[in-house]
Amino acid sequence: MPISYAVGYALSQDFEQATMRELFRYADKNMYIDKNRAKMEEAAEEKRINQSLLAKVKDMGYHFSDCLYCDAFMDKYRTLRASSEFFLAENGSYSGAVEQIVRKLATDSTRKTIWTQLQIDYLKEHLTNKNFVHEISYQYRKGDSPLHGRLTVIFYDASRDGAVHHFILGFEVFHDKNIAAADEKLQLTQYYEQMKQIILENGNYVEALLDTAEVVCTADFTHDRLENIFYHSNSLQKFNMKVSLPCSYNEYCVKHKELITEDTIENYRIVDSSAKLLERFHTGEKQVIVEYREKDINGKPIWLQKTVLMSRDTVYDSELQKESTVVHGIILFKNTAVFHEKDQQEKERLQLAFEKADSASRAKTEFVNRMSHDIRTPINGIIGMLDIIRKNKDNEKKVEECLDKIQLSAGHLMSLADDVLDMSKLESGRLVLEEVSFNLLQVIDEVFSLVNAQLLEMKLSHHTHRKNLHHMMVIGSPTRLRQIMVNLFSNAIKDNKIGGTIDTYTEEISFDGTTAWFEFKIKDSGIGMSEKFVKEELFDIFTQEQVDARTRYKGSGLGMSIVRQLIEAMNGTIEVESILGKGTTFIFRLPFKINQPESSLLDTKESLSAISEKSMKKGNAASEVNSLNNNCLDGMHILLVEDNDLNMEIAEFYLQEYGARIEKAWNGKEAVEKFLASAPNTYDMILMDIMMPVMDGLEASLAIRLSKRTDAKNIPIIAMTAQASKECMQQCSDAGMNGHLTKPVASQKLIETIIEFT
Repeated sequence: MPISYAVGYALSQDFEQATMRELFRYADKNMYIDKNRAKMEEAAEEKRINQSLLAKVKDMGYHFSDCLYCDAFMDKYRTLRASSEFFLAENGSYSGAVEQIVRKLATDSTRKTIWTQLQIDYLKEHLTNKNFVHEISYQYRKGDSPLHGRLTVIFYDASRDGAVHHFILGFEVFHDKNIAAADEKLQLTQYYEQMKQIILENGNYVEALLDTAEVVCTADFTHDRLENIFYHSNSLQKFNMKVSLPCSYNEYCVKHKELITEDTIENYRIVDSSAKLLERFHTGEKQVIVEYREKDINGKPIWLQKTVLMSRDTVYDSELQKESTVVHGIILFKNTAVFHEKDQQEKERLQLAFEKADSASRAKTEFVNRMSHDIRTPINGIIGMLDIIRKNKDNEKKVEECLDKIQLSAGHLMSLADDVLDMSKLESGRLVLEEVSFNLLQVIDEVFSLVNAQLLEMKLSHHTHRKNLHHMMVIGSPTRLRQIMVNLFSNAIKDNKIGGTIDTYTEEISFDGTTAWFEFKIKDSGIGMSEKFVKEELFDIFTQEQVDARTRYKGSGLGMSIVRQLIEAMNGTIEVESILGKGTTFIFRLPFKINQPESSLLDTKESLSAISEKSMKKGNAASEVNSLNNNCLDGMHILLVEDNDLNMEIAEFYLQEYGARIEKAWNGKEAVEKFLASAPNTYDMILMDIMMPVMDGLEASLAIRLSKRTDAKNIPIIAMTAQASKECMQQCSDAGMNGHLTKPVASQKLIETIIEFT
């Protein structure tokens, strides 16, 4: 065989063996996991069965500290429950267990009897489903003390021939009524074993109670006897109960009642006698917990929690040589002052929260009242003005005056609706800030133009101050900046005095190469605000300092809250300085990323002049539109899609006034059908409402864009909707629309948009 072949063969053999070893290792690992899982499932099932067996034993009225489940056919047993001192293994041979029981619990005189009566043959003969309990008394010595007890064998089920198959063997140790335990801890341990099995079938619970208690007492309520008191660590100094034991539990409670405070004495009376506790035990209660205040050894009131755990026990009277049943108890005392201090603090916190919530609720009620007034007032004004117009149709001056007032009232209603919608978006986190490039000074000058008429009406002097404005092309939300400034400017106007002043300041305060910080200041000579209102309420929703007869429109009370939340959303800050009767200054600072290279910056003075001139022209947009030729839409054929009669009539009026020819569709489906049925290029534009029956505007726009018409992809489609959110705009864009108009649509904006897209 060639060497190369031999080497290759050896390597392949090694590889096969390695692969086989890995496969076997993998199989062994899975087998190990499966075995462990099977063991866990088996243990869980065994635990469930044990709990079921113990529940049946308990239903029969037995509470064994030590208990076995035995199989007469298999001669086996397993432990259902065991105390800390139980002497048998967890499982094993039943016959072997009998030998250990006899050695442990029998004396010379009782050994043969106990052994015989525990034999399986004896039990098969004497234990049946009719005679299902067999009891065996025993006595043995532990040191110098004689102990008595009882073995109880309970029939569980039988085999086919009727002989006992499974049975339960319970162990009970009786306490000697007349002989005190040599070790007090032993007695407490015995009580503990009873309690953890009887109270809640939960040793951890009782153990936790014993560990956290500062004083533990044992009592025999059947014979009204307080037996022992155990103190934890330094509790003796704090809780010295000053009693000689044993004593009457009732007498101890009567004497102790003098220390209980009057406001908690009723709690203490629940556990102040053996009779009351026995009555509770016999009605099914195994534990009673009360809290009360008592005076400590220094006379200082402290809170105590008293827990009484009760169980039925069998005791042996060596003088009378007979057994009797008693109700034993463990009484635990715990200082709960710390919890009550925390509880008091929590109550105070909740009270403050309640007061704040109540204050907010009152503010909301006031807001609703104001909104009701502010909505009804302009509506009543509009209705009244319409009545006046009807009666003065020939009085042109009066009609114009009424129309101006109607327009003012409608504008106020729109402002209220905008505030409520903005607040809703801000509170729900649904407000999305746009990120576009804009000219900062242009927006500022637009704001001045918007409020110019109000300045003139109030005869206010307005002075502008600008400093260090090196960067003007920025990236951010011009819409929200304009909203903030208009809100603050409007407040400065309406809360000013006739002939007063307003000063506005704009300054670039820092620049790090990419982001510039700007400080904006609006200072007025108006009525001002109180220091308390500025600190506590100014930026809360629904709040206004003056709640007078509101003869003028004063807004929703949401404006300042919206301003603050918008500024915070834009990563800025706001401060307020105000003196009641003298005026207010708002200072807010905002960062904007720069959208202009450093090298292309214009000279400050030149740029200010140029931008100011341009923005002032933009601010007078109304006059520009008014100067438009009434026939600027002459020859245009527009498909107007709207399901509301009034909106349709208003839009038709605006469009026809400027010369457009209109065709109407009352839902999206009708609009699509009219478009597809017309000759190509019949319509110059489609104005599309969004929310309509049969087919909405988004579906209709998409259907038009997807059609095979030659003009389907080019015809301008403009959305008209009351929804002004960024999400809605995006949906319109996704549906193939070119633009977006927010209702109510002003004639100026409508005509400008049509001209822009044609």
